[in-house]
Amino acid sequence: MTTGKNSGELPRLDPATVAVFEHALSLGSVGRRHPDVPPGLGLDPEEVERACRALLALRLLRPAPGDPGRLIPVSPDAAAAEVVGPREAELARAAAHIQAVRDELQSLMPQYRAARRARSGEEGITVLPDLAAASAMLTEESARCWDEVFTVQPGGGRSPHHLRDAIDRDLAMLGRGVRMRTLYQHSARTSLATQGYVERLTAAGAEYRTAAELPDRAVVFDRSVAFLPRRVSGGSGEGAVLVRDADVVAYLCRSFEQHWSGATPFRGTSEAAYKEVGGSMRRALVGLLAEGVKDEVIARRMGMSLRTCRRHIAELLEELGASCRFQGGVLAERAGLTAPAPPGAPGEVVGGCVDVSDVPEESGGSVVPGGPVAPVAGQVTP
Repeated sequence: MTTGKNSGELPRLDPATVAVFEHALSLGSVGRRHPDVPPGLGLDPEEVERACRALLALRLLRPAPGDPGRLIPVSPDAAAAEVVGPREAELARAAAHIQAVRDELQSLMPQYRAARRARSGEEGITVLPDLAAASAMLTEESARCWDEVFTVQPGGGRSPHHLRDAIDRDLAMLGRGVRMRTLYQHSARTSLATQGYVERLTAAGAEYRTAAELPDRAVVFDRSVAFLPRRVSGGSGEGAVLVRDADVVAYLCRSFEQHWSGATPFRGTSEAAYKEVGGSMRRALVGLLAEGVKDEVIARRMGMSLRTCRRHIAELLEELGASCRFQGGVLAERAGLTAPAPPGAPGEVVGGCVDVSDVPEESGGSVVPGGPVAPVAGQVTP
């Protein structure tokens, strides 16, 4: 017999309990205490007592009229009505109360929107000030999503626990027929957790691509509502901005499609997962060097650790025969290494750009798939 930790939780049926009930059915009754042990069941008196207590709690046995030492079996239908019926009624009352509270709260939305418009003229924009508010709204919108969702996720691979939290919600959307597309940076391909997650979700119908550089985080549901990071006043970025303005959302959709068309498909686990984007990584790195961008900025824009970024730069400068960053940028420009790759060109394997043994799994900012804000999969979270 299995019982829950909560004292109000009903016991569950196990083989011993079922055997005692069947014995009571066959004889019409069963003794409540030893030494009346059912023969042939292989049970000792204590096991019979435990089984009887469970059957009494489940109303499958009751004391015989005039003989409380004997227990007689009860119809499972009648037992279910007596035991489960009141609990079902209690749950129904609780659900009705929850819905009533939700309706009352949502009835205030017109006043809230009117006040927001009067105060700041920001119709279509809702500020979600903290992690809890952003997480709750993101989860709600993912449950409403019926057609498509796309995510822009800069930075490295997602942390394993964020992906575990997100996978069920993403699979639920895919199960409803929602089209799911995510843009990662190339550096995410080095993350084993991200590889495994992408492989599983790809098998369920999701689509993933990677690019050397991406704009800021964004999640868009059904081309009608978007989540963006909250970046004002140098804050922590734990909150989010929910955008319903049609023009802003349309702009985000156009931007996503442009980046998607130029990105490289990513299907998860593969020995070539990183090598196939080596050329794109090198061109981006060389281009940033030629612009004179600092190492910290290069690392951030390419979604990798500062140490890994500096190792790539050192190996690239050595390959070019340059003695300094400036000379390396000039030599790269003269060699045409910063020019865009022709369509369909294979990735180039160059020095440190594919040696990723120490690239960490970085989790980056807040509102994005697998990020601190309600990971609705490595997929849905700005």
